[in-house]
Amino acid sequence: MNICEVEELVREAVRDADLRPEEIPAIDLYLDQITSLVADKKHEGSARFEDRVLTKTMINNYSKDGLLSPIKGKKYSKEHILQMLAVYELKNTLSIGEIKRVLQNVYKSEDYSGKWLEGTYNRYLDIKEYERSEAWSLLRVLIEKNDLDVEKENDFFTLLLAMASMSSYLKNAVQLLLESHYPDPDAEKNRAEQEKKEEAKRVKAEQKSAKVKEQKAQKEASPQNGEEAPA
Repeated sequence: MNICEVEELVREAVRDADLRPEEIPAIDLYLDQITSLVADKKHEGSARFEDRVLTKTMINNYSKDGLLSPIKGKKYSKEHILQMLAVYELKNTLSIGEIKRVLQNVYKSEDYSGKWLEGTYNRYLDIKEYERSEAWSLLRVLIEKNDLDVEKENDFFTLLLAMASMSSYLKNAVQLLLESHYPDPDAEKNRAEQEKKEEAKRVKAEQKSAKVKEQKAQKEASPQNGEEAPA
């Protein structure tokens, strides 16, 4: 594989299509209408993204898990759809529990509203477009700075390892930022319970060790087999 082929594949890898807030109808929609709206938009991007659709099951699960604001009836508002899209974007990096912690903190903030979410999501999409346009440039710098020749098998393998580690670092950074800004309210409780279990386990081990030592001492102090105890 040569450098031109690598560039072509990288550009294709980031060529997804996003549904912008202004493309979402102002009227409330049924589930089928929402999934069709998102699927049609996905078809405008790379074919590799076409099967990564938003399904009715996913939306129902988002609602059950408390990731969406309460639904009235069977229709979803524009705000609900933007919430769905936010979950969809986060789920490749964060667990459902982590996403729930983020969104529940966002929803209860003083500034939050449907308009606030729309403006925030639009700003995110602008940044995402910039990331798309710069993805290959950033990767090319990594290749050139490290003198990687992608036509050589060892250098190509090195590039894959480097890209995988970059992805891992970014995921770790997202999780650490989340934990710092939106602390898990159950973390301290879980930590205390874990420490209690470990302490109980340590005490039990010490008691067992002391009992073994006591039995050994008693055995050593008792008369040997076939010998009479002194008068």
